Amino acid sequence: MLREIHPGYIMPVGVWNVRESLRALLKTPFETFDSIDNAMNHVSSIFEIPKRGWMETSALLQNAYFQRKISQFN
Repeated sequence: MLREIHPGYIMPVGVWNVRESLRALLKTPFETFDSIDNAMNHVSSIFEIPKRGWMETSALLQNAYFQRKISQFN
């Protein structure tokens, strides 16, 4: 799950807002993708923040894209 927040988001409504947003999201049909790259390309077509912005600020995405796998050390 990704959540897009812009500088204009000035009202910190906290956990309640996130919980209710997730509750509504989990009631909707979900999409599956063959790779994280395909998923990110899809997200880029919906969100305003470009893929590069997500990559620069997300440690989880950086790990998913750039972390070396143990199988690479054969």
